[in-house]
Amino acid sequence: MKIQVVHSDVTKIVSGSLLIPTYEDKERFDPFTAALDEILNGSLTRLAKSGEVSGKFKEYVVLHPEVIPISHLILIGVGKREAFNLDKLRSVVARGGRIARRLFSQQLAVPVGSFLDFEPGQSAEAVTEGLLLGLYGFNKYKSKKPDAKQGLPKELILVVEDSEEVSLAKKGGERGSILAESANFVRDLVNEPSNQMTPRAFADEAKRVAKDLGLSIKILDKPEIEALGMGAFLSVAQGSQQPPKLIVLEYKGGDKGAFTLGLVGKGVTFDSGGISIKPSDDMQYMTSDMGGAAACLGAVQAIAKLKMPINIIAVLPLAENLPDGNAYKPGDIVKSFVGKTIEIINTDAEGRLLLADALGYICKMKVDAVVDLATLTGGVVVALGHVASGVFSTHEKLLEELLLASKESYEPIWQLPLFEEYTVQVKSGIADLKNTGGRYAAPCTAAAFLREFVGDIPWAHLDIAGTARVDADKIPYQQHPYLPRSGATGVGVRILTFLAERLSRKKSL
Repeated sequence: MKIQVVHSDVTKIVSGSLLIPTYEDKERFDPFTAALDEILNGSLTRLAKSGEVSGKFKEYVVLHPEVIPISHLILIGVGKREAFNLDKLRSVVARGGRIARRLFSQQLAVPVGSFLDFEPGQSAEAVTEGLLLGLYGFNKYKSKKPDAKQGLPKELILVVEDSEEVSLAKKGGERGSILAESANFVRDLVNEPSNQMTPRAFADEAKRVAKDLGLSIKILDKPEIEALGMGAFLSVAQGSQQPPKLIVLEYKGGDKGAFTLGLVGKGVTFDSGGISIKPSDDMQYMTSDMGGAAACLGAVQAIAKLKMPINIIAVLPLAENLPDGNAYKPGDIVKSFVGKTIEIINTDAEGRLLLADALGYICKMKVDAVVDLATLTGGVVVALGHVASGVFSTHEKLLEELLLASKESYEPIWQLPLFEEYTVQVKSGIADLKNTGGRYAAPCTAAAFLREFVGDIPWAHLDIAGTARVDADKIPYQQHPYLPRSGATGVGVRILTFLAERLSRKKSL
């Protein structure tokens, strides 16, 4: 999509659609919109007095003004002023973009300066993100070409009336575009069917990203993974004809001594549950079990494009979990990269086996902190639903930075406990550990299991099982129009990018 910043009086903008905010307050319009109302002979005021324009969040009215060069004027409610924030701005622009598409608008103009609660750069970023995320669709495998209007609008016009705001709006628009495009890239990866998005195909995508952005990359094949002694990781891949891959991706944006953040993402490209096979209901959604690895790759892409002064090392283990005569079995004992032995209780608790070896491996590298992302447990969905990801951490300062990054990025996380008692649940009578502590406190025992492989490195674990994908009947979609009705959300990109930005200003936690 073409994005341009225009310094102009909004009444002189030529566009298919113009998006104007209205508030659910006594004063529905800000001074910017009031000036437009005067040009329109008070028609906006009359609509407000009649109640047709309420200002309620996401309610809208479309006008066809004849005195300004705009085909459609979309008045959209943003709710009460005191409750309005950047996430709601992102949401109303996403909704406005879909309205403009239904109107066959080639362009959508948004007056950045009309959102007086935010700086122009912040507004431009949120507006751009909202539009690009809200217009996302995954139609790759449809034999019938999508309706022509699905590609609309083709241009976003960010309107500023103060010449000093132009550079801020441009910077914000560029940043919003990078964040949204990276999240949409993750959505594409996760939405791919597993017969296409194999470990090898994912590795090819990582190679492309590395080549495009000048990043260092190593892709380890099965013999190299075996040589490292990653018995836990390899056990998961035994039942599949698709060979596992281990990706080590590095971005070196910082000077010597700059903060180095380690990222680990669960990359199970399809999870049948293995011998402990899952019920058939909803198993088709297990293509999204590589959402953690995809989010890490998308975040590295965003961080590199934004040229952040930080170093990133991402370790992404990729495998399929399928049952056949070679598959690992309940009762097996495997040896991890760090030497700890693991009794297999349930082959559907496979993600933590990939993460155990990947965490052990990255903690041997020179990293100042490690964050892993994984669609790990159904239990976190029971606890937090599809609204927030669960977060666990061994380090107070790292947790604090993550919580602040969550607040800034509007990707909600909620801390869950890591009591020592949970470690007792994953102790084995015949090995060092067992790969599940049972049904109760499942997210907590899974995190306690992972903690055994990170040593003294500051570490945090994000369980994104409930947030990596959505379905219309399982999440309040209408509250977040920039999310798809169903499918991958791209969760993780924003929070990791904001975290990297915060940590780039530090040399230690």
